[in-house]
Amino acid sequence: MKKLAFMGLDEAGKTSIITAITRKFGFEEEVFKLMPTRRIVRDAFKFLGVEFIRMDFGGQSQYREEYLKNPSKYISGTDLIYYVIDAQNFDRYVESIDYLDEILLYLKEEREYPPICILFHKFDPQIIKDKLINQRILTLKQALTRYSHDYTIFFFETSIYDIKSIMDAFSSGLSLLFDNIQMISQLFTEISKNYNAILIALFDAKGITIGEYYRPHLHLREKMRIYDKYLEVQKKIISENRTLLEFSDKFDDGDRYSGIVEVLNFSNLDFYLLFIVEENAKDLGKTVQILDKIEAAKPQMENLILQLIQ
Repeated sequence: MKKLAFMGLDEAGKTSIITAITRKFGFEEEVFKLMPTRRIVRDAFKFLGVEFIRMDFGGQSQYREEYLKNPSKYISGTDLIYYVIDAQNFDRYVESIDYLDEILLYLKEEREYPPICILFHKFDPQIIKDKLINQRILTLKQALTRYSHDYTIFFFETSIYDIKSIMDAFSSGLSLLFDNIQMISQLFTEISKNYNAILIALFDAKGITIGEYYRPHLHLREKMRIYDKYLEVQKKIISENRTLLEFSDKFDDGDRYSGIVEVLNFSNLDFYLLFIVEENAKDLGKTVQILDKIEAAKPQMENLILQLIQ
């Protein structure tokens, strides 16, 4: 069993992130009804056959004081920390860093070095190009790199208005706890060379990314469009109890793409394979053939998955 901790100040967005991860479909309305977390809320889930305990640490000052007075009870034994910072609340940056300082100081004294994923949350679409906010976040990242001497640290910008940003951060963190999981992405990179793929990704039933390949220089808005389309197709597959669905769509510039979402079952676990290629308007048959050929990679995918869960 692995122990995940979502920590940070009150109102940073920890519970919103967990809600988005667990609900995925229609979580937006629920997020705005959330109440502040009291003490610690726990839930359990499985990923690649491993059981995880996910803990949402309430961030109000009285709870933070309690955690730090009894760190062996609350913090010790954590396998992975998602530390959430409200990117828009500049006034609490110092307070947030001070809290993280105390958490990591205790862990270092105990010689515990879990990976740390620092999420700059509420990095909403309307502020992505805000130079002042980006500069402040960059300055904060530079300050936080002092922890990298002892801890493996990754930075992410997340927003509830971009579910992919949240799932990417969550998936990346979990991948740190599995040896050789990067082999899935390496396999997809090799496959892409043969079929000129735009994107290949494998998700578990909860939407956690196992591995993925994106064509270099694919714009963020195009990635988001594909992911939104994937969620739409996955929802349809679930509601219609299907195992495969082919689809076609286009980017903002008008370029069309074709894709498949297929349900795969390896070792009694369900996975979703997403495969996207450019649509060949002059020869749709060729596009179909490329999509069909992905079947040849399934045995290798299954072998890698089995290595991960054994």
